[in-house]
Amino acid sequence: MNEDLGSGIDAKAFALGLLEAAPDAILLVKPGGIIGLANRMAERVFGYDRAELIGQPIEMLVPLSKRGGHDAVRSRYERTPRTRAMAERSELDALRKNGEEVPVEISLSPVETAIGRCTIAIIRDVSTRREFETQLRYANTHDGLTGLFNRTYLDEVRAKLESDESPVGVLILDVDGLKAVNDELGHEAGDQLLKRTGIVLRSASGPDDIATRLGGDEFAVVVPRATEQTLHDATSSIQSELVRHNEIHRGPRLELSMGAALSGRRGGIGLAMRLADQRMYMQKRARGSVRVR
Repeated sequence: MNEDLGSGIDAKAFALGLLEAAPDAILLVKPGGIIGLANRMAERVFGYDRAELIGQPIEMLVPLSKRGGHDAVRSRYERTPRTRAMAERSELDALRKNGEEVPVEISLSPVETAIGRCTIAIIRDVSTRREFETQLRYANTHDGLTGLFNRTYLDEVRAKLESDESPVGVLILDVDGLKAVNDELGHEAGDQLLKRTGIVLRSASGPDDIATRLGGDEFAVVVPRATEQTLHDATSSIQSELVRHNEIHRGPRLELSMGAALSGRRGGIGLAMRLADQRMYMQKRARGSVRVR
């Protein structure tokens, strides 16, 4: 006869109701890592009917590359079981029936049953949260108008680049005639010039280069592990891409003033940026203002 929780509530039915209503996937794992019970959310998270889960090893839900290691961790946990909260482990990846991997958090609790000590695993799908965090990270490190990295990101990587002790090349660029475009054609036309600058820099930059909008009409390209030759090549690549861009693009011609410098041991990237900035302004003054065409 089932226990009664009072007011006519059947304890077993109540427990099963809680299991099915849980917002997370719940598995009862028997000794040896065999799945003995699965709730409705487990079906949704993993894509299996519960009949396909029950009786199968828990490792079927672990990515192939991590199964060997998981088997050893599970065996160790079975020898010394304890309640482990989700916050104790970083996010893991689980394997769905369709072969997709899904980021999850897992909590474990030992429980005594008629067939011995089992483990209750509560598995939370955190793919939505991870996607939001990725989007937030992107927004914090990229310029919203051009899609290039922003100054915040550049400041983050500067210390890492300087600790490498390899020379770093710096290009500072400025959009010529932006104020004239804004005044004569409107700020939307000016924004288009900035977006086009982003397109040029992305197309011309190497895979390790850090193309950045510093703010306003000022941009930078940082070239890790640079030499005088690679810095010259980076400059030539941008100039060539700018020519190609203007040949195929209608509207105001995009012109960029540019200065380059190589970091040394004294002053590092900060000094190189100042020197490149000075050289950029020397070029801008020599060329004069650019008219809207």
